Amino acid sequence: MKILKKHLFNKASQFINDYGRNLERQVYKRYFNAYDDQEVLNALKEYQNSDGGFGNGLESDFRLPYSSAMAKSIAFQHLIKLEQTKRTMDVIKEGIRYFEDTFIKERRGWFAVPKEVNDFPHAPWWHYDKDQNMTMIDNHWGNPSVEIIGYLYKYKSLVNKLEIESLLEKALDYLKQMKEFEEHEIYCYIRLYKILPNQISAMIKKELTYAVEKLVSKKREEWDNYIASPLNFINDPESYKFNINSEIIEENLDYLVDVIEDNGKINPSWEWNDYKDEWKNAKQEWTGLLTLKALITLDKFNRIEK
Repeated sequence: MKILKKHLFNKASQFINDYGRNLERQVYKRYFNAYDDQEVLNALKEYQNSDGGFGNGLESDFRLPYSSAMAKSIAFQHLIKLEQTKRTMDVIKEGIRYFEDTFIKERRGWFAVPKEVNDFPHAPWWHYDKDQNMTMIDNHWGNPSVEIIGYLYKYKSLVNKLEIESLLEKALDYLKQMKEFEEHEIYCYIRLYKILPNQISAMIKKELTYAVEKLVSKKREEWDNYIASPLNFINDPESYKFNINSEIIEENLDYLVDVIEDNGKINPSWEWNDYKDEWKNAKQEWTGLLTLKALITLDKFNRIEK
């Protein structure tokens, strides 16, 4: 078992502090230094728009300033960890209203981004196809609709316009009917799974485990690529393992230690075809985020020298 040496942890931390976004810096301080939750909220609100939604490059692979369901779902990944204060709950209430107001009845869900995404730098997979009236991401209904349904279920006392039980039923049935799996859609299902009470999450445990088994890469030589490694599904030792062997998880943790030892950070394994100048900014943002996620995961598994 490999442990990340303290000086290498400090080096990676320094990269986040020097080059990461303010949001990642504040999340780092909250997690590792017990800083105030409200500083994370302040940093998150830098991406909020007047309609209660979020945009402005919160998802670094599209630089759309306008609000989108995808950006809002990412905001909620932070907000649910900060819900202890009235100020955060006010932002959550605004977010619930945003989801209600942008719900697409015919889709029984949301499109990830509006067509205006094309007017700003973006990765090719975020390009809006005018013939299809959606991006390639939207070919998979669950990303981000399933995740959003999870947040609406969690805060269902705040929901006025949508039938949450009906939407949840659709989400559960949709997974059970899947024949092929897409990793980001399954990540959304895992976030839903963690929100649901045990008696409901148990209803999709078998199907979700099967999906993860089909998607997860267990070969170390593949983990340098854009691929679903074990730690994409399991980032906490207390999490359900979806039948991923503990030895494979430990090897994936060793891999993270090795990458940080070699590079001092975690670089993205993808790039944009176009907008090369803007990609330089996005790449730096992603490097800060991926490095932060790696450090938090290593800490949770007691893989950082104390």
